[in-house]
Amino acid sequence: MEKIEKQFLVAGLGEFGQNLAITLESLGCDVIAIDSDENTVQSLSQDLTYVVCGNAADEKTLKAMGADQVDVAIIGIDNLQVSVLATLILKEFGVPTIVAKATNDLHGKTLEKIGADVIIYPQRDIARRLAYRLFSERVLDYTELSDNTAIINMEVVPQFIGKNLIELNLRKKFNLNVISIQRNGVSIVNPDAHEVFQEGDKMQLFGTAYSLERFRLVLMK
Repeated sequence: MEKIEKQFLVAGLGEFGQNLAITLESLGCDVIAIDSDENTVQSLSQDLTYVVCGNAADEKTLKAMGADQVDVAIIGIDNLQVSVLATLILKEFGVPTIVAKATNDLHGKTLEKIGADVIIYPQRDIARRLAYRLFSERVLDYTELSDNTAIINMEVVPQFIGKNLIELNLRKKFNLNVISIQRNGVSIVNPDAHEVFQEGDKMQLFGTAYSLERFRLVLMK
């Protein structure tokens, strides 16, 4: 029987884990959460339906919570040992998707090697996003997808207005792809190469960090 909705586990209820768990639940998701700090758990008991005080690196605790049945597990634990053990246990449970927060490169590489599907670096990501926005008012958002790829959501630069993707040839010049154009509140996903940019358009660019940096240096002065 097909599940009606995805089930999430959030392990580690620091600022990152708390906000994630509360947001997921507010969106109607089925969330189970765990943290080792009793005060933290108690303070969240009114915000989360199922929150437990316990050790996320303990197999029996996770099993009793039903962590072996979730679709996505998010490990938001700073402690390297606990983070790694929790990831290993959930991997052995067969959880389809494991997202793990890393505090540094060593933490991230360790989590990746033991099978975490997605590694996120919240502090670094926030810093890079802010740097792009401070550098140019045209940048609305910067989302890092991995160590080497990202998406920039930005207002179209003046040089693009009145030109189409064939004329701009961004793929050849910068190895970048325009994955969508937002115009008057409507998204044009995977736009046709003949689509002409207009005043007020916004666009999403996908590419490597290196390609996006080249684009920034050449066109976003």
